[in-house]
Amino acid sequence: MARPGEFQVGQLYLGEYRNGIKVWNQPIPGGLVYPQLPSKFPDPPMGYPTVVMSYPALYYLGCGHPQNCLEIYQYGDPYTGQLLKLICCGLCSYISQILTADEYNSYIDTPIVIT
Repeated sequence: MARPGEFQVGQLYLGEYRNGIKVWNQPIPGGLVYPQLPSKFPDPPMGYPTVVMSYPALYYLGCGHPQNCLEIYQYGDPYTGQLLKLICCGLCSYISQILTADEYNSYIDTPIVIT
C-alpha cells in the first residue's frame, strides 16, 4: 500500500470501497477494473426491439470503462509540497495520468494523454 501522495498510474485513487462497501475489484494494479459494463447484445435477446447493450465513448482508459469526460482530482502532496492533478476515470477513479500543477496549467506544452 502506497503512502499518501505516492500515486501510480493504474491504481484506483479512491480505492475499491465506497461507503464501506466493496464496489470495484482490480486484481492487479494497472489492470482492468471489475465490474465491466456490458458490451454486446443480451443473450438470449430480452426484449423487443433488441438494442445493443454497449456504451460508446470517446475514450477507453486502462480500467476498461468507457469515458466521455474524465475526472480531474487535485491533491496536495505532503512529502514534496507539490500540487498534483490526477486524471482519472469518472466511474472507478483509475489514475490515467499524473501531472504537476505547472504541467496541467501549461496544457499547450503538456497534452493530457489518455491511456
